[in-house]
Amino acid sequence: MNPLLYFADELVELEGEITEVLWRNPHTRLRMTVIDEDGEEAIWELELGPPPRRLEGWGVFPDDFIGNVRVAGNVSRRKENSLGVIHTLLPDGREHVQGRNRETLWSSRRLDDSVPDIDPEVVAAAEAAANGIFRIWNGSIRAPVPIERDLREQTLTDLGRELQAAYDPLTDNGQLSCRHGMPDTMFDPVPMEISDEGDQIRIHVAQYNIERVIHLNSALPGGNVSLTPVGYSVGRWEGNELVVATTDVNWPYYSGIGMPQSSEVRYLERFSVSEDGRMLNYSITLSDPLIFTESFTMNRFREAAPGIEIEPFNCILDWQEDSG
Repeated sequence: MNPLLYFADELVELEGEITEVLWRNPHTRLRMTVIDEDGEEAIWELELGPPPRRLEGWGVFPDDFIGNVRVAGNVSRRKENSLGVIHTLLPDGREHVQGRNRETLWSSRRLDDSVPDIDPEVVAAAEAAANGIFRIWNGSIRAPVPIERDLREQTLTDLGRELQAAYDPLTDNGQLSCRHGMPDTMFDPVPMEISDEGDQIRIHVAQYNIERVIHLNSALPGGNVSLTPVGYSVGRWEGNELVVATTDVNWPYYSGIGMPQSSEVRYLERFSVSEDGRMLNYSITLSDPLIFTESFTMNRFREAAPGIEIEPFNCILDWQEDSG
């Protein structure tokens, strides 16, 4: 959950009955009936960090929330009676805590959020089919490094500072409408599949079901294609390293902190596999002369994830959009 969307300085505790569960991406949401000190009834909407599939992997399902629940979190800046939940005490006594560095508030039974085991035969088949970069990779979930860390270290142009100052996280964040774009999508700590399709390579990111097509051995279009949130990418092989150049990007921000991105941006990405085949080395060099005073490079890695499947994201924002 984006901290710019919540009043993060105050931890609010609530206790009440969960009456509805919205089991859909991007986050699990609950409705809680709370009785205040004056005996008045209020309905709160609760947003949990983990999406439904992750909770299912931990052995938690919609019915596990039904009943009396305690939560603690930060009140939303976008609407009243809405809480971004950090602590959740389930009716059965297990407590989920958002963030492994936080301690529980109420229970000694911390929810086991370890990654579930995958059928060894499924893992073996996936490993046998893997070929260089072509496989499924996880983000560095153990110690993810957000893109914001690198962005804050850069020097902005006058225009860049002006556009960043105008950013309103309550209305301008594209993810609030189930949309995402480059380069932020490449930093999501979620499964990502790279597939060999002959004269092109497809990159499929689980978050928001983002797909990129890398056109091999062709030239950049020079402005003759439609702008998209992921741009137009061409690639070439330098030995075992895939080098990708991207232009024609139509996505206004580098990330949820409101760092602006112009249509003049150019990316140069490099993908390679470690010697043991377990890690994907990734770097991206950004050149955006309207926003930054100089180009800069960000480096990350992903871990091989044999046996993981990327499921439909099915993103909706409110109960009213849910048809099933």
